[in-house]
Amino acid sequence: MQNSDRVSKGIADILDAQAEMRNILSVGKEAFLSDRKNSLAVKYLLIEAVEAIADVCQHLLAKTKGVACSGYVDCIVKAGANGIIRPELANKLRKLADLRNSLIHRYWIINDEELFAQCGNNMGDFSDFVRQIGKV
Repeated sequence: MQNSDRVSKGIADILDAQAEMRNILSVGKEAFLSDRKNSLAVKYLLIEAVEAIADVCQHLLAKTKGVACSGYVDCIVKAGANGIIRPELANKLRKLADLRNSLIHRYWIINDEELFAQCGNNMGDFSDFVRQIGKV
């Protein structure tokens, strides 16, 4: 049986991180790039959001499908393969999980312009995830 409090907390964390990222990104590219604190904050918020997504996926996979995961990307891919979320969304979220992994393990690969573009272009994926999880 799934723990609805755990899922609800994950969803709240995702939506909070999304709102903060959206607020920071709303200053526009030039202003975003002119203050290093913006990119540092968005990096942390992205990490938080992806980790919350993976935690929700892992929990739902284990409790509703009996499927184990071995990492953030694996949880998201398996959530798509097992009907927790649509495969198309899983592919989009996988890219954000890859970005999270790059930030954690190799900061120098992601420049701030790329971070701004990827986060801005994928902001709706967080809402899509929450909507699809709400149907589970």
